Amino acid sequence: MRWTSTRAGALLAVAALVLNGCTGSKDEPTKATADAVTCPDEGEEFDGDTLLYIEYNETDGDTGVHGSFGFDGLREVCLTSPDGEQHLLVDPVGPLGDLGINDFFFESREPTVDEYTLEDLKADFPEGEFTVSGSDFEGTPRLGTARFTHAIPRGPVITEPALEDEENASKAVVPSSGLVVTWEPVTETVDGEPVTVTGYEVIVTQEEWDDPDSQSRPVYDVHVLPDRAELPVAEGFLAPGTLYELEVIALEESGNQTITLGFFTTAA
Repeated sequence: MRWTSTRAGALLAVAALVLNGCTGSKDEPTKATADAVTCPDEGEEFDGDTLLYIEYNETDGDTGVHGSFGFDGLREVCLTSPDGEQHLLVDPVGPLGDLGINDFFFESREPTVDEYTLEDLKADFPEGEFTVSGSDFEGTPRLGTARFTHAIPRGPVITEPALEDEENASKAVVPSSGLVVTWEPVTETVDGEPVTVTGYEVIVTQEEWDDPDSQSRPVYDVHVLPDRAELPVAEGFLAPGTLYELEVIALEESGNQTITLGFFTTAA
């Protein structure tokens, strides 16, 4: 999958994330806490990216919350829900605090729906405008919002190629040339309501790759328009006799997204 709260505690990475270090002397370090930083409740416009959205994996039955915030040289960032509850504090310290951060992306843990249901998530993360606040490296207060909705699209039904789970991927053999991925358009949410899909994302990932840091792993990742329901895989990308994961993702207008995935093996 891509780099890709128990109700208060299942989404641990979101409910109380503090990215900071230790303060004090080398001999007697003390841990900074969320209480040590107070984010502003007013300030100049936070004009970077402020995104907060749900990612639901319909194949694996798991869900989580993702977010990203971008600005030139932030010192700290807070995320506060519409009802005033703080969900996130990013507080870099030391040389990184002096330098500031330009972009921050996070993913919560993604528990399965039998552990943490979609209704649990909706209760913990209400719809509305989440406040993003903080200060830049010059100390100027910044304030913005991130729109959050519960409109979770259904997962696309992949019609070609035929897929299997990873353990049985050898039964789903496709040619290493001429592959066209097709799927059925998504028209409703997981609750059966109408949905506005703004596009689809198709990701083909080579599963086995000899790179300890995985930075060079072959990945074919393409966004397509919402009226498209097929995508040819570029000639030369697929290697013969190789295991791949295929994901097709429906992207809803508020940023929520739902994954359908499976595995195939190319012919030798």
